[in-house]
Amino acid sequence: MKRFPLFIALVLLAFSAVTTSAVAQSKPGASDVTTSDPKLDSLTKLSQKYLNDNQPDSLYALMAESFKAQISADKMKEVSSQLVGQLGKWTAIEPKGVQDGVGKYKATFALAALDFFIGLDKQGKIETFLFKPITE
Repeated sequence: MKRFPLFIALVLLAFSAVTTSAVAQSKPGASDVTTSDPKLDSLTKLSQKYLNDNQPDSLYALMAESFKAQISADKMKEVSSQLVGQLGKWTAIEPKGVQDGVGKYKATFALAALDFFIGLDKQGKIETFLFKPITE
């Protein structure tokens, strides 16, 4: 398995600052688990497109106010650029399931794969947008 440079770890932490409690506090057997959600699948594909096409402003426009309160548009540009610069293009998406309204996907980049989590607020805007090293 490839080791991530410290720089990538910092990039991942920048996105992890907006993780909701649904990811951090989920309990096996006590939550709503499904295999997929068409809205989350669509927003994941759109996120992939915007990252690959270097359109962080378009990606940022999809974010909830709770996300924007923690990550500025400039920070989003910086982190997006660093992520693609370090890992290459985001080449594939594999759904892993939805738990407590947060979708988990395997995000395969040219140089490595990561777990990707995405969740929406009540208005349908992205409030959880997180890349983490893969865990089984």
